[in-house]
Formats: sequence, C-alpha cells, structure tokens
Amino acid sequence: MDVTAMQLMEKILKPASWLTTLFVKPILIIRALIIAIPFHIKNRPAVTKPRVFKFFQALRSSPPPLPTNNLKIGAAGFCFGGKYAVLLAQDTPSSRVSTYNPSTGSADGPLTPLIDCAFTAHPSMLKVPDDIEAVSRPLSVTVGDKDMVLKSNLVVKMKDILEKKGDDHECVILPGAKHGFSVRMDPKDEVQMGHAATAEKQAIDWFTKWLS
Repeated sequence: MDVTAMQLMEKILKPASWLTTLFVKPILIIRALIIAIPFHIKNRPAVTKPRVFKFFQALRSSPPPLPTNNLKIGAAGFCFGGKYAVLLAQDTPSSRVSTYNPSTGSADGPLTPLIDCAFTAHPSMLKVPDDIEAVSRPLSVTVGDKDMVLKSNLVVKMKDILEKKGDDHECVILPGAKHGFSVRMDPKDEVQMGHAATAEKQAIDWFTKWLS
C-alpha cells in the first residue's frame, strides 16, 4: 500500500479526542480510501502475480551470460511485495521452468523451482493459514507484534506453521515493531531503527545461508 495511505491509517487508528474522532478521522478515512482503492485495483493478485512470476521464469531459464545451471535465486518482499515472496516460495509444479541447456542452446533443461529461498518483512495481503501452509521453499519472515496489517493472532499462527515445517523456515516476531519498520522507520525512533537493523541482519544471514 502507498506510504501516504499507511501514514493516514496510523493517524486513523491512533487514539484521539472525540472531536477529532467525529470531525477529522472521517476526512482521513476518505483520503486513505482514495489512495488505497485504486492501488489495490491496479495491483490485485490477478494482475500482479503473472508479472512477477513471468520475470522469475525468464530469469531462471535465461541463456548466458547468466550461469543458469548454477544460478541461485532469492526473492525479497516488503509489505505488498511480501505476498509475492510467499507465493514464489510455494513452488507449485505449474510455475516451474526448464533451465537453459548449453548443449542444445535452448531452455530444455530439468524443470526447476523459480527461487531457492525467500525473505519477507511485515508482509501484507497474506491469507493465513492458506498462503503459509502452501510454502515449500525456504522462507524467512520478520514481523512485529504491533503490525496493524497482520494481526497478532495471525502472526502467531504463521510462526507456528513455519516452525512445524522445520529448519528450512523461520518467523521472527519483534516486540513493539510496527508495520513498515524495515523500510520506512522513523530515524528518530531508536526502537524502530533497532528493529530495522535486526531485520536487515536476518535477511543477510538467510540469503548467505541459502544462496552461498
């Protein structure tokens, strides 16, 4: 979702006087809807998912100079993009593509998953548990327990599902972290800046582990 819309939502959800609630918040709600509704229509999964998957399919099956036979691919998504990092990590048979075969000069190698691993911070638009239960490629998630987009009960459920899948997956819940903490934190907020640094290290460690 647009950053401005998210900022408006934070103001809407923030406790306020009855005067603000009655006269100011309705205006903020209308402003947020004017931004959010067109965004979601233009970027609904039916439109966005094919574009995302087409890119990764082309990348996985690309000829040289990319070393496609040994190329490892990771996906990272934040907020809206987190949905698609999770979808890529589901690795459905229909999404796999043949890698480039240098002996034949065409993409007729073995069918291969589009990515080797994925990372997402404060994902939005997720369907929990369905989207998470379908994950099969290594997935790392970091999310706050104060996320206004993904409610705390769903965060806990997501963590439980991923942990039951084994060590190929992880979900870190950061106490006090708000939605957007990893990419649009307030530089003056030391707590949120600390959460952003933690998320950055988690992502680097995860990709180092699976892409090295």
